[in-house]
Amino acid sequence: MDFSIDSLARLSEQGDLLNHPPFKRRARWDLTQNSRFIESLLLNIPTPPLFFAEDTETYQYSVIDGTQRLDAVFMYLQDSYRLTGLESLTAANNLKFSDLPQRMQRHLLRTTMRAVIISPTSRSDIRTTVFARLNSGGTRLNVQEMRNALDQGPFNSLTIELAESPDFQQALGAGLAYSRSMRDVELVLRYFALSDGYVQPSTPTSQALTQALQHKNKSTTEALREDRRSFEGSLKKCLTAFGSDIFRRWRPEVNKVDSRISIPLYDAQMLAVRDFSIELISIHDQHVREGMRTLFHSSEFTNTLKSNVHFKHSLDFRVNAIAGMIESVAR
Repeated sequence: MDFSIDSLARLSEQGDLLNHPPFKRRARWDLTQNSRFIESLLLNIPTPPLFFAEDTETYQYSVIDGTQRLDAVFMYLQDSYRLTGLESLTAANNLKFSDLPQRMQRHLLRTTMRAVIISPTSRSDIRTTVFARLNSGGTRLNVQEMRNALDQGPFNSLTIELAESPDFQQALGAGLAYSRSMRDVELVLRYFALSDGYVQPSTPTSQALTQALQHKNKSTTEALREDRRSFEGSLKKCLTAFGSDIFRRWRPEVNKVDSRISIPLYDAQMLAVRDFSIELISIHDQHVREGMRTLFHSSEFTNTLKSNVHFKHSLDFRVNAIAGMIESVAR
């Protein structure tokens, strides 16, 4: 079907076009990309088709492919940004939608976008299969984005929610780089995959993360509540125990803490604090931080942070070293 921009906007406003289904990627277009797409529409340049899935009960449309294009259009119609970086319609640079001449506004609203619609009678796995196969151009999905697309369920939704929590974002301090690529969500998933024993010497870590997500999507409501408590509890203990050094490597030779997080250290700290009470850690937080920095003087410990060592053995060593340190300073 061909939809005018105006009709797509009205469908979205009425709640009949769901532009943010669970399996969409996080927004990755910048302002220039948005602007160039609007320019293409104004110039009548053909654009790739949208892909919608029609709901079996409500007959609403969910966007399988085209989210970023629709976001670019809808945000522009709402005057959310000014056009920039235009190469052909240079006179429109720095203009919001309401600033455009009336004829250009009408032209944009009447411009059509073609949509391929998957009917409600299609097999239930078709929409995610289409999404995966469309991942052949543009900004390609990474492994975690593909998991998010193909392995939907309540646990997947939980990992996204936990990743977006202010405390976790504060601990990462990574900004949009982690958020846009869903690396923050993958870190949450890592915690559960390691906690529940999905990562084994014979299983590649990436495969283990996928298996963990698939299995835990079948969790009961109570199990999901327990998972939430587990992750939030470990994170709170880590924030208390390690403060601003959380998940970051101390470099004693230069008396400096790395600005970027260390994933091997994230794994170890989140697992090591699980069996300690928050009260015990709070009482001894300063000694724990000093003890953590002392560990970085040990080459045996720091060598386990390297990527070329046996993963399971090095993880167990790090977890035991940190847990042993906390236990010793808390005596």
